[in-house]
Amino acid sequence: MKAVIELEKVWFSYNGASVLEDVDLVVSERDFLTIVGPNAGGKTTILKLILGLVRPTRGEVRVFGSSPEKARPRIGYMPQHASLDSQFPVSVMDVVLMGRLGAGMRLGFYRKADREAAEQVLKRLELHDVRHRPFSDLSGGQSQRVLIARALVSNPELLLLDEPTANVDIAVETQLYDLLDQLNQTMTIVLVTHDLGFVSSSVKNVACVNRRVVSHPTCDISGEMINEIYGHDVHLVRHDTIKPKEKVDD
Repeated sequence: MKAVIELEKVWFSYNGASVLEDVDLVVSERDFLTIVGPNAGGKTTILKLILGLVRPTRGEVRVFGSSPEKARPRIGYMPQHASLDSQFPVSVMDVVLMGRLGAGMRLGFYRKADREAAEQVLKRLELHDVRHRPFSDLSGGQSQRVLIARALVSNPELLLLDEPTANVDIAVETQLYDLLDQLNQTMTIVLVTHDLGFVSSSVKNVACVNRRVVSHPTCDISGEMINEIYGHDVHLVRHDTIKPKEKVDD
């Protein structure tokens, strides 16, 4: 498989403080990688390096064999915190169309192709019926799907998501992973999360980050490995150990 993302001997410091040290990471085409680790361990920094929002202190970052800046039009990105004022009167369609900004759009006008792309992605994510509703009126799960739709409307080949399951319940989280599993059929996905409950049927590989990066196939992840990264005991929930029709007693 072709390499989509390559980090080679990457170091990154912020205000003199080391954030990432000697990181080697390769993400292949159609991979689904989850990045986990403690707060301030460098997870979000890796996404910023891939996007070209920051540059490494040392080492090299390549995306689609080129610089992150050149590859950016081929990337969809869902940030951890959406910079949307909940009181601002913006519709679901307006939010999704924001993902077309910079895609050859003339200042002040969306093209017919932009609106058609937004319509298609809203239908794909089962949001078409709420396209005219205020974004602030949506449930947590709907809001997350709208933000994913915004990342998808530019037809990316690589999808980056920072904490997409934050502040949603287990049912919504499961729905989001099901959606990402479908999207992974046509694109590479990198997801940052603090959640150690891996959905192994979807996630293929895991990168444990705490300044340094240790990558493993999901099936190889153990509690001992996670303990080394977090520096203390944690509980690791493996969702693939429960069969779909198996009932769990209260």
